[in-house]
Amino acid sequence: MRPIHLVLLALPLMAACATTPRSQCEAPYRAELRAVEADLQDTAQDLGRGYRLVPTRSRHGVHHCVTRAGFVRLCTEEDGEAMFDKRPISRAAETAKLAALQAEQKRLEAAIAACQAKFPQ
Repeated sequence: MRPIHLVLLALPLMAACATTPRSQCEAPYRAELRAVEADLQDTAQDLGRGYRLVPTRSRHGVHHCVTRAGFVRLCTEEDGEAMFDKRPISRAAETAKLAALQAEQKRLEAAIAACQAKFPQ
């Protein structure tokens, strides 16, 4: 069975979880909010480091690995970890992206608040 078939089979179960009108109203906003918050975290990390980590296309040579604590260190293919290459960032572009993500986060939080006001429990 293909993975898409499993997703399609799981959709009715996931829809059943959102049974109250309030949760049905909030669900799309909460899903989008999670994605925006993940992007916010990544963008803030990139700004803090001064570079972006992108998955490497080559397994050979020295690359960068991220430890569980979030530190970036040099590594090779023998380490068996996900490897990345450093890419420069434009601080102005990343700052603008961060501001746009923060505005989107506020918009989504307001939409969730509107759902809570419309459908009090």
